[in-house]
Amino acid sequence: MPISPISIRSRRFSGFLFLLISGCGTVQAQSHLSDKIRQVENTLLPAIVVEGEPPFNLTDRMAELKIPGLSIAVIQDGKIEWTKGYGFASEEDKHPVDENTLFQAASISKPVAALATLHWVEKGKFSLDRPVNTYLKGWQLQDNRYTKTEQVTLRRILSHTAGLSVHGFRGYATGEEIPSLLHVLKGEKPANSPAVLPDTVPGSMFRYSGGGYTVLQKALVDQFNKPFPVLMQETVLSTLGMRHSSYEQPLADRFRRLAATGYLVNGQAVAGNWHTYPEMAAAGLWTTPSDLARYVIEIQKSVQGKSNRVISKAMTEQMLTKNRDLYGLGPMMQNEGDSLLFIHGGSNEGFRSLYVAQAHHGNGVVVMTNSDNGFTIIYDLMRSISKVYGWNFYKPTVVKKYNLSADQISRIVGKYSMPDYPFEIVQTNGKLYLKPHWEKAVMELIPESPESFVDRDEQQRLEVIYENSSQVKAIKLYGDVFTKEK
Repeated sequence: MPISPISIRSRRFSGFLFLLISGCGTVQAQSHLSDKIRQVENTLLPAIVVEGEPPFNLTDRMAELKIPGLSIAVIQDGKIEWTKGYGFASEEDKHPVDENTLFQAASISKPVAALATLHWVEKGKFSLDRPVNTYLKGWQLQDNRYTKTEQVTLRRILSHTAGLSVHGFRGYATGEEIPSLLHVLKGEKPANSPAVLPDTVPGSMFRYSGGGYTVLQKALVDQFNKPFPVLMQETVLSTLGMRHSSYEQPLADRFRRLAATGYLVNGQAVAGNWHTYPEMAAAGLWTTPSDLARYVIEIQKSVQGKSNRVISKAMTEQMLTKNRDLYGLGPMMQNEGDSLLFIHGGSNEGFRSLYVAQAHHGNGVVVMTNSDNGFTIIYDLMRSISKVYGWNFYKPTVVKKYNLSADQISRIVGKYSMPDYPFEIVQTNGKLYLKPHWEKAVMELIPESPESFVDRDEQQRLEVIYENSSQVKAIKLYGDVFTKEK
């Protein structure tokens, strides 16, 4: 039966109406997302929020903290909802950060390396509980009085309970000789770190050890007889579509144009742009927030039984189970049950990064910066995103600010010292700051009374000690007393 022209026109109109409605829905969704992004950008929340004060703006906060560049990936319901870059990958070249800009992930290298290790445990290449010396060739951890009854194992290395030395690594500046992995493990020149060895009883306590992950790196290389970056590429990075990621140290030429320059606390660029880290499992990953989000999503799907591209649901559950203290097998764990979070941060010269993700829900955030001042703004953003999305990852503490008189401020301002640790309290526009702060550029002191102050960003308490109730004698900070200089 032939179709009438009226029927054809009616169907065309219906099709047009469907497309119009669908298009409106897409525009509305994009508008809603844009609103959320703007809220995040304009409501940064420090650790301490003063009653009545407006929130921080992202661009202003970056300028205040001397942070050249920053990149974000937000995960919602098991998908990357949005990514965005801010500022510059290189201030000198005015090259902007975008979603493909590579940052040094630093210690976030560890949980990604842990994922590869657990893959090969499931394939029968390793046991989590046999002595790690079983898998090492040409070099062994030396037994000593600490290993008489307990052994260093992969499970203990992954959870930082192996009793091994060396917390972290400084890397090697451009022009410095790069040590071999064996030099690093032995603590021999040109390595700039001490030897990796057992110095507490394995399994007896938690103590973070980049040295342990360097032993892990050697075990993987020895068992597969492949360069560590190749092994990681084959096992994790390619499998998860992490196309802008590499453990190659020094960084391969094909990635150099995408790599951010690192910046120090004072805003100066790292000499040679960045350091090289032969301790690849501990600190060598170059990546993007988008790629790290893919790693996060895979773990979330695996623990939910929706994916086993790298490890099974059962192995992921082991990965996300706290051992001693806060760590699972790779990530740090926080909260319990349905609220369980898996987390890891990273700190290399000129770079700071963090991911926080819900284990049993498909939500999370990855933030990477090219600045030693990055953690302050990272946590500001985590609190902002948490509030905008209703995730309750982190919340600020709200305080009421005590209004000091000009005379009270003038008495507190000045230089303070204890052996080897001088610093100064200064006043700018009626606000008090401590400088230099040893870990970040800015430490604003919020007065709660004439005697008690709190650090805006880290909630550290500072106590002013008066003499004769008016003259400032000293201050107490981090448990130490610093005398005011006359």
